[in-house]
Amino acid sequence: MLNRLLKTPRNAAFFCTIILTGCTPDQSNPETLVSQCPTPTTPIASVQGDGLKSPVLGQQVTVQGIVTLIQNTGGLYIEEPDSDTNEGTSNAIFIQPTQLTTGITLGALVSARGKVVEIGEGHSSLTALTDVDALILCTPNQVLPLTDITLPLNGFGREAFEGMRIQVNDTLTVTDVYKFGQGHFTLSGNGIQFVPTEVTEPGPDAARLNANNRAFALPAMLANDIDHPALLFNGKVIERITGVVAHDERGLRVSLQSVSSNPVTNFAPPTPAAANSLRVVGMNLHNYFNGNGHGLGFPTPRGAKTAAGFQNQRARIGAAIRALNPHIIGVMELENDGFGPASAAEDFIQLANTVTQKSWAVTRPVADNTGTDKITVGLFYRSDQLKAIGPAQTLTGPEFQRSRQPQAQLFQQLPDGGKILLVINHLKSKGSCPVSGDNADQKDGQGCWNPMRLASAKKMSAWASDVAASTGTDNILILGDMNAYRNEDPIDAIRTAGFMELMDQKVNGKKQEQPYSFAYFGQHGTLDYAFSSPALLEKVQQTFIWHVNAALPANMELPQPWLGFSDHDPMVVDLLLRQ
Repeated sequence: MLNRLLKTPRNAAFFCTIILTGCTPDQSNPETLVSQCPTPTTPIASVQGDGLKSPVLGQQVTVQGIVTLIQNTGGLYIEEPDSDTNEGTSNAIFIQPTQLTTGITLGALVSARGKVVEIGEGHSSLTALTDVDALILCTPNQVLPLTDITLPLNGFGREAFEGMRIQVNDTLTVTDVYKFGQGHFTLSGNGIQFVPTEVTEPGPDAARLNANNRAFALPAMLANDIDHPALLFNGKVIERITGVVAHDERGLRVSLQSVSSNPVTNFAPPTPAAANSLRVVGMNLHNYFNGNGHGLGFPTPRGAKTAAGFQNQRARIGAAIRALNPHIIGVMELENDGFGPASAAEDFIQLANTVTQKSWAVTRPVADNTGTDKITVGLFYRSDQLKAIGPAQTLTGPEFQRSRQPQAQLFQQLPDGGKILLVINHLKSKGSCPVSGDNADQKDGQGCWNPMRLASAKKMSAWASDVAASTGTDNILILGDMNAYRNEDPIDAIRTAGFMELMDQKVNGKKQEQPYSFAYFGQHGTLDYAFSSPALLEKVQQTFIWHVNAALPANMELPQPWLGFSDHDPMVVDLLLRQ
């Protein structure tokens, strides 16, 4: 084994995206008949050089090495072990023949003659031999070379291992499984990765941290039919990986050949709420559209493509409701088609009735004003446990032309319990960015539409206090998908208005570790919140984000029926209004 260790600072960011490929055991034959290969040959390390490009571009060379990876596209990677002592040069190269020689398998010692080229653009090109006019099988069944590496690696560090078969024994953490169904996932050398403005203030530092995270990302790796854990999820610890530092159209990837991790995965349901307490859940439904309400009308504008897809989505949401057993559900991304018998709101009531075997109702604003967006917010509640006092109130105005109109509803716990005002929100997302103006991306880490979200948050916070005062309660709970991370301006504005973000607070002496409710391109952060008025805070028994969605791969068969019902994790708050 070639032991080439890079000593680099452990506090730097490192990602490696994995491409799952077939796993083949090491093959060995101690008698290597190298005399069968043509000589002389050029050392692969000399072809690679210690820069980002080969120093012999365009020249024809003959190289030899052991086959470590054969790609379906007809290319192969060969490595020449112990060929040099320069840690800055790779000992491997990609060979792209017009066709593969019969009998070439992993572990074969081969000789190849061709022209040196760089495949791809920029700093992530792949040094290769093309126009191959000779590819000779010399000796089969050689020991597969393997190089131990330590993390992290910067760009030049990765370049020094281009094409080589490596083993990483450091503890790695899965941090992006969005494309796991396509055979891709990303590992981090320093734990779960967070959106910069989740952990630091907006501004140049956040923008720089975001750029650094992306710069250190080692693009994907390729693997199929590998003996890997059936379910990878963000946060899962990987103990060791082995693979080839291959390449795809986006750059270097680890083509995974083996992975070691604990296969045990426990996705237990949450503990139930305590006796006499109210469980309130904020739940992004990921576009709950029920077609025309009679099994037709698919694909829907923003939701399921087929009736079967909707039924699968509906079943997972129902399983989550059953597991949580809430008393109030504040929802986002509900189809905005009114409250009639065929509406999505009525469909959701029937779902909640069925899975809990309890009676549910939905709050309705005056004149059923839910705005003109295709999606809306909503408040559903157990009518045997709570009474909705008066119609829901809705906030309108220019601040909510893109943010969904918030709704506020006063509830009383039956038969004679305390009162609480629930406010549900869904602020403008960071997508569909304008190219100029105040709402364009200001490159401070907050993305676009930040002034719009800030104006919405300020007006909503003042309005919530006014509505509470007019209804005679100081118990206010604000829920919603704010589309802003923990240190961004809209969240600060709600705090400044006098509300406490419950994941910031210690409840019963406990505070959840760095929370998140959403993952995007391998970075985690909080978009879904629960804010409490000071009077309500002492009545909060517990609050938590239930990690059943954001950490999981999409479109995968999952071990529990409530997993993967949305792309956001739900926020859960247990309250004791009765003394």
